[in-house]
Amino acid sequence: MTTTAAPATAPFRFFDVHVVRSRRLSPSMVRITFGGERLAELASGGRDQRFKLFLPQPHQDRPVFDDTGDGWYPAWRRRIRPSAR
Repeated sequence: MTTTAAPATAPFRFFDVHVVRSRRLSPSMVRITFGGERLAELASGGRDQRFKLFLPQPHQDRPVFDDTGDGWYPAWRRRIRPSAR
């Protein structure tokens, strides 16, 4: 039996994405398809997976992160943060 190794992934990664298309499924639900240069690196490791979508503040054109390394979360909590969904 041949096994395939799972891709190496970091616990937290940041990806810049853009909206490729959107489709209204009902009055209160929209399916949004995202694209991005590095999305092939986004890997699922199992059933209990999630991601956060960070949205910019109204005066920003993109969310601002001073630190995207291992200490990003405490730094993110100390500043005016982008909305997360």
